Amino acid sequence: MSEFSPNLAHKVALVIGGTRGIGRAAAFALADAGATVIATGRTQAASEEVCAAIRSRGGEALPCALDVEDVAQIAPTVNEIARVHGGIDILVANAGINPYWKRAEDVTVEMWDRIMAVNARGLFFSVQAAAAVMLRARRGSIVLVSSHASSVGMPRTMPYSASKGALDAMVRTLAVEWADRGVRVNAVAPGWTRTDLTDGVTRNEGMHRSVLASIPLGRFGTPEEIAGLILFLTSDLASYVTGQIYVADGGQQAA
Repeated sequence: MSEFSPNLAHKVALVIGGTRGIGRAAAFALADAGATVIATGRTQAASEEVCAAIRSRGGEALPCALDVEDVAQIAPTVNEIARVHGGIDILVANAGINPYWKRAEDVTVEMWDRIMAVNARGLFFSVQAAAAVMLRARRGSIVLVSSHASSVGMPRTMPYSASKGALDAMVRTLAVEWADRGVRVNAVAPGWTRTDLTDGVTRNEGMHRSVLASIPLGRFGTPEEIAGLILFLTSDLASYVTGQIYVADGGQQAA
């Protein structure tokens, strides 16, 4: 590798929500750069599938089941990963849901609580658990997967947008708290990207056409494109970067 290529050899990378979409692409990218990847999913089978795919192309990956909605699972799971692998150098916190498409006046307490339980509470306590390991070692890089929905108005996404706004606040606060102990915290904020979460939009011809018209590059992003940004932020190429939210939206916010 050249000095300008991300080199994650001998690094341990934990990807929470690493079995689909952006998380899956990030797991592949980190493994391709030399990291040993632990890619978690809600089920052991889902995690084993992505890890087997990574190993089939020469990478190192190990499966782990973790449902961040159940906060009691998080710290014991992360601590066991750190014990087995001698630490955690990288965390990509990607787990997230958006199962509702409701006007704000129709959002229920149950809808709000379910999304916040995963996207905000579950992600924070995942970060907290991994950071405890990193802070003891006085090194580490954390990347949260936010969304451009945290900074632009998107109808029918009230709880989701609020949860991603919470992630952005976490990034700024934690980056300042942990900088003097060697732990960097950043986020990527994807715009419209082809994942399970956007399938409904791409299947609706009128809505799809309207969204494409708002994106200067004229297309949705791919998980691999977002993973490239994650790879940069986790590597030493970004060693002077912390507390930042990087938007990757095809130019939509600039238009």
